Amino acid sequence: MASPCPFCEIGLEALAHSGRLVVAIWDRYPVSPGHALIIPRRHCATWFDATAEEQTELLAAVDLVRQIILRQHKPDGFNIGINVGEAAGQTVAHLHLHVIPRYEGDVEDPTGGVRYVIPGKANYLRDHDQPPDSPSLPHSRALICGGEDPLLPHLRAHLDHANAVDIAVAFTLENGLHHIFEHLRDLLNRGGQLRFLTGDYLDVTEPGALFRLLDLEGDVQLRVFETGGKTSFHPKTYIFRRKDLGFAYVGSSNLPPQLWERASNGTCGFLPRQIWVGLVKLFRRMRRYSIIPPSAI
Repeated sequence: MASPCPFCEIGLEALAHSGRLVVAIWDRYPVSPGHALIIPRRHCATWFDATAEEQTELLAAVDLVRQIILRQHKPDGFNIGINVGEAAGQTVAHLHLHVIPRYEGDVEDPTGGVRYVIPGKANYLRDHDQPPDSPSLPHSRALICGGEDPLLPHLRAHLDHANAVDIAVAFTLENGLHHIFEHLRDLLNRGGQLRFLTGDYLDVTEPGALFRLLDLEGDVQLRVFETGGKTSFHPKTYIFRRKDLGFAYVGSSNLPPQLWERASNGTCGFLPRQIWVGLVKLFRRMRRYSIIPPSAI
């Protein structure tokens, strides 16, 4: 049986605003203090399912809710938006409009605002000053921490601009490969070079992933390292080259899907905690990637 809609069962005590066709509530999982949701009383899935009258009252309620938030929280700015469909991040299939207060210093760089739904495209002012063929990275810090800073967008950005790529991972799974496969194909279609090395670590590598790699056509070299159960082989390295620049990621993840969104795994377990903490602090102070000449790779 389908779960009841949480927005169809709102108690009067939870309302921040009550109108004829719409109500407003405080978000149960606020992005910031004062985060409010404006919701039509009638159950409808998205903005495009609402009537013209409901849409008009939703928009009018934005200013009313804003005044309430200003009185109670005194924010410095606002983000206002609607998610339409799962691909756009909608998790409750009942139209709701977000009114999110913003405060000076709540993020390091707010440039781009709602454009951060695609992190790599958010700061267009930063990207405007880069050469046309520069990768649009989520950020240029040397340490990628996972969680809200996943590795995958960085890899995809470099894949889309590189002319030569080396990947060495201890194992490869189909679901993990799926996330970058079309980017690898595009690299080769552009005349780029791919060298891909994986291994038989704990027999985790999936044959289906290897067969899919064999579907790649172009300047591609594929290798599997067999440990024989005796040799240690656990690399996690991605190297990208374009023109006279090189970029390398080390100690990030293999190619299982669940690790695309995690922090660098493994390294913490091989170093004393005090050394690991010191390294993290050092890398976080670095603002740009080091430029590596291709001859040094």
